[in-house]
Amino acid sequence: MNAQRLLAALAALAVVFTLAACRTSKPLPEQRFDLHGKVIAVDAKAGTVTLAHDAIPGYMAAMTMDYPVKDKWAFDVLKPGQTVQATLVVASEQAWIEGIGISEQSKPSAAPGGAGSPLGREVPDFALVNQDGKRIHLGQYRGKKLLVTFIYTRCPLPNYCPLMSKNFERILSDVRANQALAASTHLLSISIDPAYDTPAVLREYGVRYVGNPPAFAEWEFASGSPEQVRKVAEFFGLKYWTEGGQIVHALVTALVGPDGKVVQIYSGNDWLPQQVVSELESSRQP
Repeated sequence: MNAQRLLAALAALAVVFTLAACRTSKPLPEQRFDLHGKVIAVDAKAGTVTLAHDAIPGYMAAMTMDYPVKDKWAFDVLKPGQTVQATLVVASEQAWIEGIGISEQSKPSAAPGGAGSPLGREVPDFALVNQDGKRIHLGQYRGKKLLVTFIYTRCPLPNYCPLMSKNFERILSDVRANQALAASTHLLSISIDPAYDTPAVLREYGVRYVGNPPAFAEWEFASGSPEQVRKVAEFFGLKYWTEGGQIVHALVTALVGPDGKVVQIYSGNDWLPQQVVSELESSRQP
């Protein structure tokens, strides 16, 4: 065998070993963290509990958010106002809480408030600031299909903000492959953590997904003052917990039609990018 054939054989063998390694690679090990917080709301049907929890040092800031609960028996005993301890389990593609213990009962907080479903409603001309420090307003996207989601850049849970951004990344790829769709679609990720997510932070975060700064023309990242963010988040269905002064971190993605009215709401994280692309393709044109 001459040298050229030997190199070709070795290259082919390397590919085989690489593919085999990919097929047999193990998922990342689970991470476990102690979680301590107050029950704000319980949703047995959705299988979630809303917790206002303390910071997890070195991993996650204090947050009010919905968590999937693995221990189904817990829904028979969990009530708003309880202080609980639990284990937050973070796997490669999902996170949940388990091992719940109720340590005390206190007066329930007022239930987080929201504005109800925005389906069919016209989106107000909310003002925000994008990753370039430029003031934007939602009315400027009239005539296009606007896809909106809510994130915060420090979110470490794989089935929350990172999943929403990965889904948007896939949607943008499909949109770019369709010239007509690319010309009529805009993506917008809004941070619910304005104190930390400054324009510079949003820009650094956004580059990981858009690939290069000029692509911000297709997909922007924005935030604003706490009051500005609260108003836009509540309109799209996120709730606001007055006592904690926080927007409850749930997952809401909305499709706004060219006429400025909400066409579709995708709640939670079980929707697929292709579903949204199909909706974009079928939505009425400007």
